[in-house]
Amino acid sequence: MAIGITVITTANRARRFLQTDEAALERTIDSLRRSSQMFVGKPLIIGSEAQTEVFARASIACVEFAAAKDLSAYVASPLNLELTALTPEQLTEPFSGSFEGEHFKVRIDFFFNGGHVLHTLAEGVRKAALAERLMNLTSFFERPVMNYRLANGGIGLMNPAAISRFLITPGTADLPRDAWLAEPA
Repeated sequence: MAIGITVITTANRARRFLQTDEAALERTIDSLRRSSQMFVGKPLIIGSEAQTEVFARASIACVEFAAAKDLSAYVASPLNLELTALTPEQLTEPFSGSFEGEHFKVRIDFFFNGGHVLHTLAEGVRKAALAERLMNLTSFFERPVMNYRLANGGIGLMNPAAISRFLITPGTADLPRDAWLAEPA
């Protein structure tokens, strides 16, 4: 098995690495088990015989792990929400999301400090209580990590502290009382 690792920084730079060594793969999988700590603490260090690269955790927008093996079992699930990164082809197709009964299907575009944008399809079950739905909407920035599936296999971890804003399409009717109501110009 091999894992392709992409580290996307808040400077909108992507660094790619490849792991094929079994011992190295196990260390990465062990890190995925502790993914809630991915963006705090010591710097992320990726090394080889050729070079060692050190990333400040606060400057990481996303880390993506491309693999044929399903890695989602190693990371905590994001409550009632499944995010899947959209391919460039999917971005060109018309999108029609919905809030139907208990279920929702929306597009969420995450904009990170430095310019990186992650386009996702979000599907899940709506919380029954309005207070819980509002908390889900407003607590994105407070979570230690958010995970998502890669369109072609693998998982990604995003750093909510590096998100500057996110856009939900279609808009949700469940807004906090202090939300501003206005149409985009």
